[in-house]
Amino acid sequence: MGFHGKNKKFIELVERIMIRWGYNSTEGKIYGILLLSERPLTIKDILELTNLSRTSISTSLKRLVGDDLVTVRREKKVKYFSPNPIFREKFMEQPKELLNKEIIPIVGIIEELSKNAHSEEYRKKLMDIKRNLEDLENLLKVIIKIEKESVKT
Repeated sequence: MGFHGKNKKFIELVERIMIRWGYNSTEGKIYGILLLSERPLTIKDILELTNLSRTSISTSLKRLVGDDLVTVRREKKVKYFSPNPIFREKFMEQPKELLNKEIIPIVGIIEELSKNAHSEEYRKKLMDIKRNLEDLENLLKVIIKIEKESVKT
């Protein structure tokens, strides 16, 4: 059983967003399927809807549950999985992660490289990159500040 039309496109787009946020394709696909489902799904249900292995489904669900994207409810021996549509919260984590894990370290590396630059031209190029990254850093800080203020209200 496969997905067609708008359902397929929806799942593909959710999968793409999730990959951008550091999840893998399987996690994105499962999250998209759960979001579209009219009822909570079991691992068996997801197996029937996809060509994924039981192991990959279980591993993906474990991460999604751990990250609060999915809730699990147990009835006897059967686990039922439901999505938590928390796109805003996950999206707002991205600027802070980008800033702390990528931009700030890159700026530090650029500073070190510029100290050891063998030519003035190369040093200027590195400083242009640094200024551009600092502009991005400032923009990300504004976004983070706005998010913090919007959560308070």
